[in-house]
Amino acid sequence: MEDIAFQVTELVTLLLIASIVAVGVKYIRLPYTIALVLVGLFAGTFRLIPEIRLTEDIIFFLILPPLLFEGAINMDVQQFRANIKPIGVLAIFGILLSTLFTGYILHYLLNIPLVLALLFGAMISPTDPVSVLATFKALGVPKRLSLILEGESVLNDGTGVVLFSILLEMLRVGEIDVAKGIIEFGIVFTGGVVVGTVLGYFAYRVLAHIDDHLIEVTITLILAFSCFLIAENFHVSGVIAVVIAGLIIGNYGRYFAMSPSTRVSLTTFWGFAVFLINSLVFLLIGLDIHIDALSEYSKAIGVVIVVVALSRAISVYPFINIVNLSVKEKIPLLWQHVIFWGGLHGTIPIALALGLTDIPHRELIVNMVFGVVLFSLVIQGLSLELLVKRSKISRKDEKWEKYEELIGKNIAIRAAKRELENMVSEGEMPPDIAEKMISDMDEILKSSSEEIASLIEDETVNREIWIAAWRKALHAQKSAIRDAAIKGLISERTARKLGEEIDAEISSLEE
Repeated sequence: MEDIAFQVTELVTLLLIASIVAVGVKYIRLPYTIALVLVGLFAGTFRLIPEIRLTEDIIFFLILPPLLFEGAINMDVQQFRANIKPIGVLAIFGILLSTLFTGYILHYLLNIPLVLALLFGAMISPTDPVSVLATFKALGVPKRLSLILEGESVLNDGTGVVLFSILLEMLRVGEIDVAKGIIEFGIVFTGGVVVGTVLGYFAYRVLAHIDDHLIEVTITLILAFSCFLIAENFHVSGVIAVVIAGLIIGNYGRYFAMSPSTRVSLTTFWGFAVFLINSLVFLLIGLDIHIDALSEYSKAIGVVIVVVALSRAISVYPFINIVNLSVKEKIPLLWQHVIFWGGLHGTIPIALALGLTDIPHRELIVNMVFGVVLFSLVIQGLSLELLVKRSKISRKDEKWEKYEELIGKNIAIRAAKRELENMVSEGEMPPDIAEKMISDMDEILKSSSEEIASLIEDETVNREIWIAAWRKALHAQKSAIRDAAIKGLISERTARKLGEEIDAEISSLEE
């Protein structure tokens, strides 16, 4: 009983620290996840709170499934499909090249056995988009750039884990069998796709016959964990299975099998779950990094940081420029710089490193992983915002920014007017005072409307407004079709056909 009470106390303490950090970063303009790592590092160094170790099982079976599932359900499959070339090339061929480059260079420079060096390359290559996407949202980075980085991260987690498992088996056997490794990679990757597709579609069909938001959200939670467990039980990729299932629920189950209220509940629940998990994970990463151990292997860590950065560069620039030859919408060089420097490393390398037992040079490998992760999250994470700000990536047209500002004010003022009217109707405010306040607000709205009218004379602004409005109208059509299918007014086949037609129109707006 005392042990349970102690564990609960530790959990509450961590959540309290995370909440304080979340409030603090609003004033110091520091990315939340990076701040958590720094606070955890400080607390762990000075032993301010007891060490709580992350383990491989905790990360893989408790933390990764919800993180991957939430990322997948919020990914637009149409936009994902439109950018599948850069995402797929970076997530599969980029990881393979990065692993080979890192492994062979470290084998030569640090005299580490080749299979072990390749194993490290597979561990450190997967990227973590959490900190990057938070920075992107704050700076207004183009959605396509965010999607490429997020999509790459979701897929390369699976690629990296599969590659790691194959290399670990080779290390234990004591020989490298390239042909066998390629075949096994294909089986494990494809098996994950199959498991995710089957379970995701089954859950989608079940959700179509339920109209209770609590039960439906619970089913998605069960799906996220069961996908991973079942796939791993069949010795295929649990990471890929969860991602595929999440894409099915997010793009089909959400719209064809859920009511509007359930969609809101789904978004709210998974948003909270991921915030909670990320808060704990990044704080614990900081707690588990030991500065004294890192200093012991500082030379090796310094070499590894440079090698990993070079491997990221050669897995980004050449491949993206090859992709640019075959796509209509090229990926600009500035974007390529951000994709290169924004490839941060986080939970996956930590999980894989912690799971290593009974291998040669374990302490060296683990500390190299922690060193790269710390450098990546802190140095790269902080400098990324500077890179984006100094480039033209996040700079919007001044007229469009002014338009957004005026629209935001209009929305806020109209909401205030409605609240005042409700207060009058409920007898909470004298009508005379409310009328005076509403009159003042109407004057502000009138002035704002005149400014908007002058702004929309600009062709660029007018075009952006038209695209945004038409996109919203198309989404409203799609939502109405989904609701009609849920109520049984039209067949699912008809709903799917109409939905695909609308998706095609939405995609044409992006071109």
